[in-house]
Amino acid sequence: MHPTFHTSFVAFLKQFNETFDYFECHELLEDYWKEISPRHKNHALTALILLATSMYHWRRGNLTGAIKTMRTSMKRMDITKDSPFFENFNYQKLTENMKDALHLMTSSQKFQGFTIEITNPSLQSQVSQLHIETNEDPYFLIHKHMLRDRSEILEQREREKKKRDDL
Repeated sequence: MHPTFHTSFVAFLKQFNETFDYFECHELLEDYWKEISPRHKNHALTALILLATSMYHWRRGNLTGAIKTMRTSMKRMDITKDSPFFENFNYQKLTENMKDALHLMTSSQKFQGFTIEITNPSLQSQVSQLHIETNEDPYFLIHKHMLRDRSEILEQREREKKKRDDL
């Protein structure tokens, strides 16, 4: 199976292009990246994770975070440009959109989203057919990281800290 047909990647494209839930985009790809290439920062998935993070920050008005993560995303996109993760969408158009977005961010312009142009009809079909329950409340999309239940994350951090302390 081509890596862009993985359920997490298909869901990422759906979220990025249709629901604009950039926080969820980050979560989906982070889990996928941890499955296939944990600890390898210069990976195509980390470039896309940072892209989603940048868009999330920009929409929230955090220009410093948006600019920093977009620049890092662009560097990783370039380093990994031959990755199969970029085969089924218009890589050139995406990188142009990212450059345009960075220019807008550095000019303190208001958030402007864009989509990832999918070039593979089969992948586009899977994305189109995927149904995702969404919360369309703009406040929720903008502040999702503060509104979600973090108890599982905090428990995992505590377990990892205990493991380190026990070593």
